[in-house]
Amino acid sequence: MAQQLSTSTEQQIWHLCQRLEFFANHQPLALQKLAASSTNDNYYIHTQRGHYLLRHYAPFVEGVCRQQELRCQHAAAAVDVAPAPLCLNNHQRMLISEFLTHSRHFDWQLHHGELWQLINKLVSLHRLKVQTPVLDAVLYLQQLKADIPAASWTEGDHADWQRLLAAAEEFVRLPQDIVLCHMDLHSGNILLQQQKLWLIDFEYCQLADSSFDLAALSINLGMSRSEESKMLLYYLEHREQATAALLEKLQLAKQIYSGFCWLWYKNLPNGAAKAQRARDKLRQLLLPPFPLHP
Repeated sequence: MAQQLSTSTEQQIWHLCQRLEFFANHQPLALQKLAASSTNDNYYIHTQRGHYLLRHYAPFVEGVCRQQELRCQHAAAAVDVAPAPLCLNNHQRMLISEFLTHSRHFDWQLHHGELWQLINKLVSLHRLKVQTPVLDAVLYLQQLKADIPAASWTEGDHADWQRLLAAAEEFVRLPQDIVLCHMDLHSGNILLQQQKLWLIDFEYCQLADSSFDLAALSINLGMSRSEESKMLLYYLEHREQATAALLEKLQLAKQIYSGFCWLWYKNLPNGAAKAQRARDKLRQLLLPPFPLHP
């Protein structure tokens, strides 16, 4: 690609890159906007020096420590779980990481045979020692709720909230298995590159009970009961210390995780549809289990 960019989109992307000293004296070869998330835009940058992923964070996102995100991703990259982060600029709200060429997003229907590798990556992450805050599920739910305008809070919301809060209070009374959790595991944050799995987007990575990452995988990948059981079997083969009350915690963690998503998306601009889906999942999980026999 010539140095004179041919389209306005490419020019806008390169103008964004030039805000960072990291790209000084780079010659652009290919620029592409990738799929955006609810909180950031993603760009593929190819220069004569390498291939890069540029994440540009939305200005409305508050309460996220980017230095913590950088520490967690550095640690994960050191054990071959994540691509290496290369540059963080808080002022410009940008993070540059290595770009995984020829990679694709994980698809559970196509790649369920990679479950063993996925759990190996998760275990490697959970074994890392990184100084981060410990998640208090009850406090975090209360913080998310406090940010929601009172005018948009209904009686139905309050009823769901009360049951969700009760689940969180029950959860924290159980034995805890505190590890470094990703806290946002879904198919968009798992990449497959030539049969090798990588985790990306460590924005919400922190210390928490291991069951939250297991719950996220079960919910977001749409696992059946047998698939969930296989996931737990693989996981416990590597981390027997997680066994205590795991099944009970997992059921509660799925409720709490769905509650996190409901309240978080309810606070986001244009997040109504995702908030409703998360709330529907929460209500489904809050239903009492059907008995196996009449």
